[in-house]
This record gives sequence, structure tokens and C-alpha cells, in this order.
Amino acid sequence: MCAECGQKFTDDRWKASIAVDWGRGDSHPHLCDDCKARALEAERQAEQAERERQEQERQEEAAQASKAGGWLGRWRS
Repeated sequence: MCAECGQKFTDDRWKASIAVDWGRGDSHPHLCDDCKARALEAERQAEQAERERQEQERQEEAAQASKAGGWLGRWRS
């Protein structure tokens, strides 16, 4: 039974949750295919948001470094 929506697993889904794919098992064996797809998409979006946040921080740090740098930066304080 799916832990998210409560749908009963089919025989094929049970086999898929146990089957090994290139040395890795099912990433979400407790979810049905629809809930698994949603969970994987949410994980991808969270990873993308984290990458964008880190890139934004790097850009802000670079902007701060360029403002403070140089010989004129000493008198801007």
C-alpha cells in the first residue's frame, strides 16, 4: 500500500520496488508510481532552488568584493 495516497500496489509495482537497477534499489519503495513521480519532481525542484540560491550568494559576494576592492575602496567606509 502506498504510504502517501493509500493506493494498493499491483504485483508489477511490488516487483519494481524490489528490483535492482544498476546496483541501486527503488528510491521510494513505499510509494506508488504517481506519488513517486511527484516526490522525485519535488526533490529535483528543491535541488534546483538550492543551486540557484548558492549562485545568487556567489554573485552577491562577488559584487561586494568588487565594491570593496581597489584603491578607492579604502575611502568608501
